[in-house]
Amino acid sequence: MRLPEIDHAIEVCERHLEHTKAFGSEIEIYLTGYLVVFICSIFEDRIESLVNDRANKSADSFLASFVRSAMDQLFRSLKTSELVGLFHRFGAEHGKRFRIELKKNERAETFFNNLVLKRHDTAHKAGSDLTFSEVVQFYSEGHMVLDAVVSVLAGT
Repeated sequence: MRLPEIDHAIEVCERHLEHTKAFGSEIEIYLTGYLVVFICSIFEDRIESLVNDRANKSADSFLASFVRSAMDQLFRSLKTSELVGLFHRFGAEHGKRFRIELKKNERAETFFNNLVLKRHDTAHKAGSDLTFSEVVQFYSEGHMVLDAVVSVLAGT
């Protein structure tokens, strides 16, 4: 699941880096750090929205409210291992199903987790060692983890 807001941010940053010939500079480092944080933020929002949308399908407003509240408490990390745990809370079969979906594209899972880990590095250290092209590559495949989330929530 590609996300237009991320695609747009990447396009704007790439245009700027090309126009200013800033590849390999500090500007690339700063833009790359921003993109990592931005991408993870959008991923987190999308996953939370997908889970809430699924809860809203029950037509039980109390249940949907509980899920929204529980997501605020339980959804702390984007790492796929944490997402498996989240899906286990809906029933062990959902956690297993998510793991099976991830096995279909282990490279996407690795790239997704790389973004999450680099976000942590960016937020808690003096930046990241990723290049712009690495972030684009991680996103270009890592976004497929969201397809696994959709699949599990849809029960397909």
